[in-house]
Amino acid sequence: MKKKKKEKLFIPAAVLAAVFLFTGCLGEDGEVYGQEKVLEYVNSICKEPCRLEGKKLVEENPDNMEYYFRTQNRDLSFQANSFLSPVTIDLSAPLYYTRGLSCSYVQEVHNLYREELEAVLQADQQYLEEYGWIYLMSFDDIDRTVDTILAADQVYRQELEYNSEDFLKENPLTSIHLVWQRSQQEAKDHETWVNMTNVGITGQNQKEELTKRLGDLYAQLCVDGKIENAQDVPEEYLADKHVSLLSVIELNGEEMLYDEEDNPCGVYRLNTEDYKYCWYNKELKSYMLVMDTGLLDDSMSYPMINREYVKALGGSYRAAVRDDAYISAWSIDGDTWTMKTEYGDGSIQELQVEKNGREIDLPYLTVEEDSNVGATFCAGVRAEDFCRLFDLTYEVDEEQGKIMFARAKG
Repeated sequence: MKKKKKEKLFIPAAVLAAVFLFTGCLGEDGEVYGQEKVLEYVNSICKEPCRLEGKKLVEENPDNMEYYFRTQNRDLSFQANSFLSPVTIDLSAPLYYTRGLSCSYVQEVHNLYREELEAVLQADQQYLEEYGWIYLMSFDDIDRTVDTILAADQVYRQELEYNSEDFLKENPLTSIHLVWQRSQQEAKDHETWVNMTNVGITGQNQKEELTKRLGDLYAQLCVDGKIENAQDVPEEYLADKHVSLLSVIELNGEEMLYDEEDNPCGVYRLNTEDYKYCWYNKELKSYMLVMDTGLLDDSMSYPMINREYVKALGGSYRAAVRDDAYISAWSIDGDTWTMKTEYGDGSIQELQVEKNGREIDLPYLTVEEDSNVGATFCAGVRAEDFCRLFDLTYEVDEEQGKIMFARAKG
């Protein structure tokens, strides 16, 4: 989802050079991290006893020093590299480099189980080896899929002899992508599919929990109209589901096009169409909408979504910056709302709304709390609270993917 667009800036080469040198960038003849730093890095990744067996300069100008290790308890070999990584600008030849470190320990651990893992996956007739996918054609396929994942987990659990559960969780053996297909033939043709989710092989998946998770995902995709055969989904999975996204928003019978581009402040060139949706928040058990609050910056963003509704209702809108806060106000049929937004650390810190001088209790979510909000200068509010900004009522038609606002005339 687009958040904001900025003008391209031209920065002189001399300024770039000063920035790079100040931040520790080097030329191609710069020195890489030494052995002490490499050992510290390797020890942060490899927790089993290991020893350094040698090192070699494998590249020069820029340098790449390779270190060779072997674990003591199972004779596993791996390597680490200390190197200079190029910094490029606009695909030009690298002029600066930064120090970097890499270690193949996790990869070598995973290699120990690749063959056994592949045998488990290939035993599933709906495993697509070429893509690393498992496809489902019905809700009943969930049990078989869960059994395959748990069998793969058992392969990786052997690693617990040498590493902790946290290591396995942070470094999954692989991630299996699950999709829905209408038929086996469509799966083989690999032309159409519905993405479901990815499941990491961590050695710690639980049958009941994973079955419930996949069942909920399958049912949600049915409710959203993406999976067609909902007839075999148990009612218990469908009962609490709502359509994830309502893409049509109407006001007094007319669709809100969200096509406003007139931003009287700044250069962000926002288009409100980026926020033309209404989503369901499971935690709040409510449909949510985006309202923009204005942005305090060198180039400000005008609260364009709110103004679009005000204009559609025949009202007036004004905004200004006052005492490090963004203030906007709008009037409709003799009633006036004011909104004050204060920012800090790049996000909304305080948001206050009043109607005719009396404060409205307006709960909201920031983009950090719900990614659907879309931008730091926006807030996500429940549909019923969005209505309070303009004295509206609303209805939802999930089958048509609509939320319909209305305001009494006169």
